[in-house]
Amino acid sequence: MLGTRHILGLAVDDSGVVATELSIRSGRPAVRKTGEFFWGQELTTDSVRDLGRKLHQFLRDQGFSAKRAAVGLAAKWVLAREITAPPASPDALAGVLGIQAERAFSINSDELIFDYCGRTSASEKSQVLLLAARRQIVDLIGELAAAAGLHVQSVTVSALACSKVLSEAGGAYRFGLYARPTYCEFWGQMNGTLRFIRHIPAGTDGSPTSYADLLTSTIQRQVLLASKPDQSSPYEVTAYDACGLSDGTLDRLNEQLGSQIKVRDGRGAPLYGKLGLQDCLGGARSVAAAAVAWTALEPDRLAVDFQHPRIGAKEVSGHKRLVAWATFVAVVCIIGLGALLADWHGDRSDIAIYTEQLQQMSEDIAAAHEVVDRVSYASSWTSREPRLLDCLRELTLAFPEEGSVWATSLAVTENGAGSLVGKATSEASFYEVLDKIKQNKVFSHVQMIHVRDAGRDSREKEFAVNFTFQGAK
Repeated sequence: MLGTRHILGLAVDDSGVVATELSIRSGRPAVRKTGEFFWGQELTTDSVRDLGRKLHQFLRDQGFSAKRAAVGLAAKWVLAREITAPPASPDALAGVLGIQAERAFSINSDELIFDYCGRTSASEKSQVLLLAARRQIVDLIGELAAAAGLHVQSVTVSALACSKVLSEAGGAYRFGLYARPTYCEFWGQMNGTLRFIRHIPAGTDGSPTSYADLLTSTIQRQVLLASKPDQSSPYEVTAYDACGLSDGTLDRLNEQLGSQIKVRDGRGAPLYGKLGLQDCLGGARSVAAAAVAWTALEPDRLAVDFQHPRIGAKEVSGHKRLVAWATFVAVVCIIGLGALLADWHGDRSDIAIYTEQLQQMSEDIAAAHEVVDRVSYASSWTSREPRLLDCLRELTLAFPEEGSVWATSLAVTENGAGSLVGKATSEASFYEVLDKIKQNKVFSHVQMIHVRDAGRDSREKEFAVNFTFQGAK
């Protein structure tokens, strides 16, 4: 292929963005520029344009020239659920998965953008990973890029881009670890298909020893949760160091993990060799941004794209047929509306009489309801089996002792329907509490209503959860 293509890979998280400019000449990719830009403030709707202009100046000063950009999001901004997809064509499957996605994630579907990754089939069931990105984040990324003078070509997940470079051979689970200074992201895949992805905050004192201990416990826990009964050790974990781990950290990990889990340096993975990251200054730091750019240049490698999602995409074909059906439906509705108006005029006098009678009885009905409510409420507390106290106890057991999550209000009706509102220091802390409530058999129909920033100047998260308390089984 003649000419050289350039694209900018951006790995974005809370602290800033790692930028890597990738070029392809004669089908061979190579890293041209790398750099890291720190926000210095929180990325919000109020600050996004100012940060975009600063990012534009940073890219210009550092010698970046590409105007097309591929963006990788941190996994903390993405929700993931593994589901079984029915056999269907790609178009039909997108509609089915759209319905399943709205059921799988308790957040309002209008606040999310859905896509999926995994091999599907028209003749048999398959396992796919549903992913949902917060629409607010994707919109902010678009505004940021526009202010920086960039055209966003795709929006994916940084760790997912890294996962695409692992070997697709064999049926064993393969795991990946992407380490950043304040968090790490862990994923598992089988036959090249992503099965899960996790965001783990690094709540350490910042020392290499404590960070190594965090990585050890994280790897052990996630491998244990994800491994299948028919999979045998040793399990292989590829670690991509994007935070400058000290020499010997990987050796320390392998010593602590023992012979059951082997951690290998990501610098020996195919991605480094294909892009020449070994010889690039800051290659370890820019691995995710380079992977994001590479997947955008190779369309068959782009597993998830929230810029052009396959779920919820608007269809433009069949426009004439749609207009014909719309006209037919409109004519039927007009005829039906005429019949309804005729009936309504005939019943108008009866409606007025019944309305007047209801208004006269409204005070008596309200008084009767008040008596019933008082008696029902009092009987619940005089019962020998105080179900409401049991409900309060089970909810309390789901909260951690350190106070990273707390409740601000709780409402429980007599039939067990409840609503819990509270705050948390992080989304990860809230999801741990939510998982414990869901796993408790005394609760059913547990649904997250929302989890969002508590306020413009607060880093706390506010959440609301609905549930039904059904008592001990």
